[in-house]
Amino acid sequence: MRVQTIRRVAQCRHISSKALGYSRMPNHNPTENDQLFSYTSGRWLWNEKQQLEARYRYFNISSLKKLACDVTGSTGCVSLEKIGEGNYNKAFRLVMQNNQNIIVKIPNPNAGPTMHTTASEVATMEYARTILNLHVPKVLAWSATSLNPVESEYIIMEEAKGAQLHTVWQKLEIRAKRDIIDQIVDIEKIMLSVSFDKIGSLYFKDRDIPQCESVKATAASSEVEDRIESRFSIGPIVRKEFWVGERGDMHHYHGPWKSARQYLESVAKREIDWISKYAVSNETTENPWQYTSNAQKSREAHVSSLQKFMSAIPSIIPKDPDLRSPRFWHPDFHSGNIYVDDKNNISSIIDWQGAWIAPLFIGANPPMLLDYSIETMMKLPDNFKQLDETEKDRLRYQVAQSILIHAYEIRTAKENPLMHKVMRHLQGKPLKQLEAFANATWDNSLLPFRECLIRMEREWADFDVDGPCPYQFSDEEIRQHQEEGAGFNESQELWDSIRDIVNDEGYTHKEDFGRAVELFRGLREEGLNVLHGEERDLFEEQTRWAVDKIPV
Repeated sequence: MRVQTIRRVAQCRHISSKALGYSRMPNHNPTENDQLFSYTSGRWLWNEKQQLEARYRYFNISSLKKLACDVTGSTGCVSLEKIGEGNYNKAFRLVMQNNQNIIVKIPNPNAGPTMHTTASEVATMEYARTILNLHVPKVLAWSATSLNPVESEYIIMEEAKGAQLHTVWQKLEIRAKRDIIDQIVDIEKIMLSVSFDKIGSLYFKDRDIPQCESVKATAASSEVEDRIESRFSIGPIVRKEFWVGERGDMHHYHGPWKSARQYLESVAKREIDWISKYAVSNETTENPWQYTSNAQKSREAHVSSLQKFMSAIPSIIPKDPDLRSPRFWHPDFHSGNIYVDDKNNISSIIDWQGAWIAPLFIGANPPMLLDYSIETMMKLPDNFKQLDETEKDRLRYQVAQSILIHAYEIRTAKENPLMHKVMRHLQGKPLKQLEAFANATWDNSLLPFRECLIRMEREWADFDVDGPCPYQFSDEEIRQHQEEGAGFNESQELWDSIRDIVNDEGYTHKEDFGRAVELFRGLREEGLNVLHGEERDLFEEQTRWAVDKIPV
C-alpha cells in the first residue's frame, strides 16, 4: 500500500528542493534569548524555514518585566520562563519579587489577524468571566498591537488555578470522571444561555475595531442583556482560515453576519472569489507527500463544488430557529485547557483565542474528552480475566468511555436542552463537515468536501427539505471521484500508520526527529525499488533530501 502511495505522489507532485530545505531560525546572529522567541518543541522535515518563521516572535524582555512590575505592584521580576508553546502562541510564567505569579501570552505571527486576534480574545475572556461567571483568569494588561515598549502583542493575566485536567485524568476513578463530565455539561449550558443577533467574534464596544457592530443579546434577565449590550460588540471573525494569504484583505468576507445562511454563503463566495483570482494550479499544498489529483489542481473543479454547495445552502439550514441561533462557544475545550483543583472541581478554563458567536448547529460540539468513535460497551465481558493486558486496557477504555458518554448524554438531555437538540439533529455532523471543508478546499483537500456533497445528494430526503436536490453529480463524475478516493485513502492510511512519529505536515517532536528521517529514507528506498525510467529519476531527485546530511 505504501509503494502505491509513493508512486501516486511521484506522478502527481513536483517537490522543489527549496520546499524541502532545512533552515534554522532566526535569520540573524542568535542570542541567548532566542529560545524564548523561537519555536523549540519540534522540527519539520520540509518547509521548516517557513514553519519556524511563522512561530518566531521577538519581544522586549526588559520592558515586559517592567510592565509586569507595574501591573503587580512588585519591585522586581525574579524569573521569566517559557512554560508552553503551541502552533499559534507562547506562554510565559513570570515570578515576581512579591511572590505573585503571572502568565504572559504572546501570539505568533500565524495566530491570526493582527490587532483583531488579541482584542477579541481579551474581550471574550472578560465576557466569559464577568457575564457568564465562568472560572477564567483575569486579564491584568494587554495590547493588541506591537506599538508599545514590549514590541509585541501580549496578554498579561492571572495564573490558572489548579492542575491541567490531562495530567490527572488517567488516575481518576470513573465516578470522579463522571463528576467532571457533569461540570462540563453545566459549563456548556452557561455558554449557550445567551443568544445573539449576529455571527462573528466578540470585542469591547469602546475599542476602535473596524466593522464592529452593536450587539443585541437575549438572556435570562434584562440586567445581563444590558451589561452585554453596553460593553461588547460583534465584529470580524478571527478564525485563521478567514485571513490566510490574500483572504486577509478580503474584508467584506470577514463578517459579522446576520444569519446562518448569510454566513455559509459568504464562506462559499469567499473561496470562489479567492480561487478564481489567486489560486496557482501547481501549488495546491505545501505538503510534498500529500496525495493530490487533477481535480485538486483544477480551479474549475473547486469552483464547481463550491457552487453546488451554495445552491443547497437555503434548503439545508435547519428549520428550528434554536439550531440557527448565534451562540457563544469555546472552540478548543479539551483537557489541556481545563484545570481542576484537588477536589476535582473545575477551577479554570484557558485559551479562549478563536472563540466566536456561531450558529448553534455549527459551533457546538460534545467535549473532546469523549471518544465517539468507539462501539458502546457498558460492562466488561465475562472472559475479561483470561485476556492479555493489551486487550484488557482496550476494553477498560471502551467501557469507561461508554459510561462517560452515556452520563454526558443523560445529563445534557436533562439540563441543557439546546445542546440536546444539537446532538439529536440527524444531519448535524454532515453540515459541520461541509462548513469545515468548504473553508479550505484549495489549501487542504477538495475530495472530502466533494464526498460530503455526493453523500448529501444521495441522502437529500433526510435533510428535512422541500423539493429535489438543486445539483446533481453525473455517473462519470462519481466514477472519477471514487477513483481519486482510492488514492486519497491510500495516502491517509500511510499517514495514519506513521502518525505517532510524524504528521502530514512533516512535524515531529525533537526526540523523534532522527526516527522520522530514517522512516522517510526507507520510504524513498521503497519507491526507488519499484519505479523505473524517468519516473524513478524524478522521484530520486525529489527525495534526495532524505539522504543528505541533516543539520543539528
